[in-house]
Amino acid sequence: MRRCRRRCLPVLLLLTAAVLGASAVTLTRRDSLDHLDRGWGGEDGFYRKSDGVYCQKCPAGTFIAEECEEQNSSGRCEPCRDGEYMEYPNALRWCQDCSECREDQVQQSPCQPVRNTLCVCKNGTFCPPDHPCEMCQKCRQRCPEGQVELKRCTPDSDLLCGPDTAPWPYAAKIGAISAVIAVIVAWPLLLFCLKHHCSSPGDGRPSSRRPCQIVSSMFGKLLLCKTVNVRPEDTSPAGRLQPYVPGVPGVPGAPEMLPNEESMTPLVPAAGQEASEALRKTFYIFAEKTPMSEWMRFGHSLNLGDNDINMATSCDGFYDGFYGMLCKWLNREGSRASINTLLDTLVRLNLRGVAEDISFKLVKDGLFQYETS
Repeated sequence: MRRCRRRCLPVLLLLTAAVLGASAVTLTRRDSLDHLDRGWGGEDGFYRKSDGVYCQKCPAGTFIAEECEEQNSSGRCEPCRDGEYMEYPNALRWCQDCSECREDQVQQSPCQPVRNTLCVCKNGTFCPPDHPCEMCQKCRQRCPEGQVELKRCTPDSDLLCGPDTAPWPYAAKIGAISAVIAVIVAWPLLLFCLKHHCSSPGDGRPSSRRPCQIVSSMFGKLLLCKTVNVRPEDTSPAGRLQPYVPGVPGVPGAPEMLPNEESMTPLVPAAGQEASEALRKTFYIFAEKTPMSEWMRFGHSLNLGDNDINMATSCDGFYDGFYGMLCKWLNREGSRASINTLLDTLVRLNLRGVAEDISFKLVKDGLFQYETS
């Protein structure tokens, strides 16, 4: 009896191993035939019917409407209906219902045949991605004292705070860099403006004011050009020049013309030019050619009010302000307004070169012509 037991023991062990191996193979095959296995594809993209026939699974976005009849063939697949989806290849008879966003969520993307509805927490709330999102949590409003914001609140993370390791705060860095760049860029333009444009050259001829405009726009209300070369006596009644009347010498308060300075050759409107309209077209030319430092004295010489002059001398308005000042003068003088009055006023302000420049341009542009006796 003992010898029989010894002989039968190896046989029993072999039989036990065979049974366990078969069970493992069966279990593995059963797992691979799951009706919704994401890893299925290629040769594994099949499922086994109850009768042992292997059918091909339906692709994502569809479901099985009719199973196959032949081995390793495909049945009839139907697309998911509205409000349904199927994300993976499957062997199911129906698609899955689309989810609806909760009240504390917003829809980021709608449900599609191959993807469920994507919902995220509303602004100011979040839900950690590594936890089931049963309810969105409120984000912290601000960081504790002594900490700075490292990352803003997002639908899947709270406000992230931490110690400020930078020697300077970020905003201070940006402000300092911007200030340095502004000074480096503006300083040469400012010097150029003060040297060539906000003061009158020797003969009174101005050049382009574009650099001064750039500086003015950068420094806003500083009105740099407004305060350069404006003498205090220019704003006082005693320092104003009296209005110039052509042909009437010795007006009280007006500087006498030097003996060697001859009067400008009078101009008359060119043929086809209406007198007042032709005169109005010259105002921007006067604004461009006349140095800004002389605008105030020029306005006082025309007997204009301080408000009208201040409108012209402000750097904010630039040429438009000067144009408006001369329009006031034109409306006041009416038919007595003359281009020669403006030109002779420049001569009296020791700006003869400017007057000749303007006179030459007006004749060249066809607005006026020299008067012939």
